[in-house]
Amino acid sequence: MSFWDGTRWVPEAELHAPSAPAARPTAGRRVIALALVLGLMLMLPLNTFAGSKSGATLSVTFNFSSTSGSMPYGTPYTVNGCGYDAANGGVTVVVWSPEATSFAGQIPDANGCIAVSNFSTQGPGTYSLTSYQTIKHRSQAMAKTSFTLQ
Repeated sequence: MSFWDGTRWVPEAELHAPSAPAARPTAGRRVIALALVLGLMLMLPLNTFAGSKSGATLSVTFNFSSTSGSMPYGTPYTVNGCGYDAANGGVTVVVWSPEATSFAGQIPDANGCIAVSNFSTQGPGTYSLTSYQTIKHRSQAMAKTSFTLQ
């Protein structure tokens, strides 16, 4: 009796014939695969920390004075930083606050400094700030800072 295998009719004797064992990878293929894996593992840390040695700075200045010691909701603050290269274009500052994520950008001045003043507090909690600049077609984290409001 014959059986259809999807492409042709096969005699029953061929269906039950022992198949050849699967080919095992040769030592050469294993060496090539190992080299590829190691190469990829070495490239990951280099790309991950590429922007961390920029020398750029980031700080926060509050535009607020009070005798009560508390800071009201919506208090404006300025994000300042230096060490950016204007030839690379604008700097984007991203702020992760307790209530939202916001961002703004500015071109560094002739001294490589920025002062972005369109942020305001959104209540108590930790605010994390990171500046980014595009270098060689990649957005790189240039500087980080944070502050906490009670």
